[in-house]
Amino acid sequence: MIEANEPTVGEVVKQETPKKITTTMIIADLENGINRDGIKSKYGLETWEVTQMFQHPTLKGKKAKKVRKLSFEFVDDTENAVDPNQTSIPVEAAAIVEAVEEVESFDEEDDNEFEY
Repeated sequence: MIEANEPTVGEVVKQETPKKITTTMIIADLENGINRDGIKSKYGLETWEVTQMFQHPTLKGKKAKKVRKLSFEFVDDTENAVDPNQTSIPVEAAAIVEAVEEVESFDEEDDNEFEY
């Protein structure tokens, strides 16, 4: 049987209006899906105060992100799986050095055959 999580509603915990509200605090709220009305109720602000805040160049045009939670736990079980199309053949380092030396000696022989 599959157990599903119940979707949660983003509730705002109302608090007393702080003496200092920073743009970082507001951006964090927007990232967490709290919209302007939620910010208004969270910080106990008036509508005109929220409007004034969003006139700041850092906040201008910013909107709350839609936070969607899956109703189930999604797990990636392919993390350690090997793609058969991406496998490699192990090669010893000595064989590689030998092949490089052979190619270099071949190039030197070719250089001696031609006169420039």
